[in-house]
This record gives sequence, structure tokens and C-alpha cells, in this order.
Amino acid sequence: MSAPTQMKALFSAEGKTAKVQDTSVPKPTEEEILIKNEAVTLNPTDWKHMRLMAEPGLILGCDFAGTVVETSKTHNTVNKGDKVAGFVHGGKYADRGSFAEYLKTDARLVVTVPQDVEVERAASVGVGGYTAAQALFQRLGLNLPSQTATELPQISPESPQVLIWSGSTSVGQWAIQLGRAAGYHVITTASPKNHAILKKMGAAEVYDYRDESVPEKISKGHPRLNAALDCISENGTQSLAARSLGSKGGKVVVLLKPEKEAMELRKEVEIIHTLAYTCLGKPFSYGRAEFKEEQVHADRDFIIKFANGNQGIFYHLLKNKLITGNRIKVFGQGKLDGILEGLDQLEKGQVSGEKLAFTL
Repeated sequence: MSAPTQMKALFSAEGKTAKVQDTSVPKPTEEEILIKNEAVTLNPTDWKHMRLMAEPGLILGCDFAGTVVETSKTHNTVNKGDKVAGFVHGGKYADRGSFAEYLKTDARLVVTVPQDVEVERAASVGVGGYTAAQALFQRLGLNLPSQTATELPQISPESPQVLIWSGSTSVGQWAIQLGRAAGYHVITTASPKNHAILKKMGAAEVYDYRDESVPEKISKGHPRLNAALDCISENGTQSLAARSLGSKGGKVVVLLKPEKEAMELRKEVEIIHTLAYTCLGKPFSYGRAEFKEEQVHADRDFIIKFANGNQGIFYHLLKNKLITGNRIKVFGQGKLDGILEGLDQLEKGQVSGEKLAFTL
């Protein structure tokens, strides 16, 4: 299979919208591979880039799964014809984004897709999976999942604990499964309709986030709890997560800018921001924040432990069915402008407990 010279892609456009345009197939650097895209999954960051951040003329979309059509000259992590998945920084470049027929990315930053994993489900490993891995194992410093185990570890009252606030989100579902695979007693919050689903994914306990007493219940019931990931990180959830830690405090990782109220709530609790784009290894600015070469290279080197074709933790866990990824809802297929329907659903808050997928 060889790539054409032209392709279609969904670009940011005037008026904070998006439109499909013809463009050149991207040319990989020596470290990169070229992928024929087969499926994408949608994230809130996709519509936010379209509406709030991206100037016109940039390819949108982050998550992808597809087939390698050109390999890297410097990294032999994958072969031509391999199915791979991952994510790119959509809405940032004119030649790089997942809402396109072809895309390029660093060969070390993709996950080889096991044969029995559907491409739609594989695509969800992108922003959700990489964010969860970065937050839990790099920022919080939890123990890594085993790369040799073929069964989930036993959990006991003495097992280490981690709180995943808002477990039914995409990042939350990945975090629950990764935490369980690493041997943690996973505590999470969600609406009651999702409790059974999250327990099946690996949560030991699920609380109704609408119960105002939940932070105190979690804190008193788990005095050793010292690690949390807030998968919403706005409208007061950072403070709720901070209140939920045990008496000695600990760390709360958040996905949006740390809120002053949460940072000042408990002196023994540290609020840490994480942003998965840093693991792509390219310096960039995000709002007023500047992410420089030293940090993004360190974050890239860490996430390679999880990616790296069929040599990383993600491949091992997926192959052995120790994690399954997000619950998937395929909402469309075919022409790229069909993706706009899914972005509209996300923007209107009409998606809960599922990851929207689109097949090309």
C-alpha cells in the first residue's frame, strides 16, 4: 500500500467552524511514520480547539487508529501494514491532525493494535489513555502495571488506593482500568446509572458524585488515600477531590488549570496540572503556558513506556485483555464532514459514559 499525494482533511475555518478541504498528504520526518487513517474518536478538546483556540487552516482531531503505510528511518518500532493507534495535537498544525485520511506521528508514540481489538476501540487509547497513564504513573508516581502478568493482580484491604473523580469520563474509564491493572484499590465517582459499568471495568467502590457528603465519606473511610485524579477539573471538582483525600493529604492531578480555591483548601494537598500534549515531545504554547523542550522530551520519554509499538505497556494489557479501553458508540462513517455531528453532541453535553467514534 502506498500513499497518494493528495487527501481530504477537516480544517478549522473562519467563524469558529470547520470544513473539509483537499490538501497534501503529510511528509514524515525520519522519526515519523505515515498512517492511513481508519477510525477516530472524539474528545472535548476537539470542539474546544474548533470554537475557541484554532486559527483557520489547521487540521483538527487528536485520536486515531489506522495502518502504517510508511515506516520511520530511525525507529523500527512498527512495520508497514501494522495497525496502530495513538493521538496527535489536533488544531495546532496545518499538516498534522487525526480528522484526515492520512496523518504522521513519531513512530515511538503509537501503540500496535492487537488483532482482536476493533479499530474504533483502539482509537480511544489516544487522549484518554495517554492522559490517564501520564497522570497516574508520571505525575502521581503510582507503580507501573506489570508487562509480564497475564491476569489482574489480587486486591486486598492492604492494597494501595487511588481516587478517580468522575470515572465515567473517557480519561476516567482508562484510569480505572490502568489503576486496577497496576494493583490499586480504585475508588471512583459517577452517576448511579454508570456504577455497574465502572465496577466491571475495575473500580472497587463507586460513589454518587451528586451526594454532597461523598468527599467526607471517602476521606473518613480511606484514611490512607493520598492520590487522586480529577477527570473533570472544573466547577468545583478540584476541591471535591482534595477534600476526599485522607487525613495526611497527598496529591491531586487535574486536567485543567489548578483552581485557587482548591490549592488553598488543604496545605497538605498538592494540586498538579497535567496535559497529555506534552508527551508528544514537541514544544508548544497553550494559552499563556509555555511547554519547553526539556519538559516535553521528558514526558515523551516516559510515555514511550506505554506506547512504543508492541513493546509498551498498552499493547501488553490490551493483548491480554487486562484493559479494554472506552465504551464506544460509533455515530458515523464515510465523509469527514460527518464528524461535525459528533462534535456538536460533545459541545452540547449530550454524551455520557461513552466515547464517540467515527470510521473513515
